[in-house]
Amino acid sequence: MIIKVFLPCRSGSQRVKNKNIRKFNKYKFGLIELKLNQLIKVKQINEIILSTDDKKIIQFAKKFNNKKIKLDIRPKRLSTSKTKTDNLIKYAGNLFNKNEHVLWTHVTSPFFDEKNYSDAIVFIKKI
Repeated sequence: MIIKVFLPCRSGSQRVKNKNIRKFNKYKFGLIELKLNQLIKVKQINEIILSTDDKKIIQFAKKFNNKKIKLDIRPKRLSTSKTKTDNLIKYAGNLFNKNEHVLWTHVTSPFFDEKNYSDAIVFIKKI
């Protein structure tokens, strides 16, 4: 079973400025650093597609230097607060092949960790 993660992470948060990259606990690069660390540890995950328009996140991901992480530079039209989820889902669908399973997650769920992801994958494989 091929499992790929879609991790959307746009710039320009309206309520909490720079919420994805501001320091969080021991993570200097915040929620994105934490989430990438969690996902990389999940052995069943083949690839993490980090979809972003944020230049700082793009630079950070490149420095992260992990083969599991693939950058998707998301178009600006799909990176606004007015972007409809349906449009993002349609766009994301084009990033995967039919035989791949997609795990869609967000950096804003920091307490859903590598064990939770692994357990969920094991559960889905049994169905």
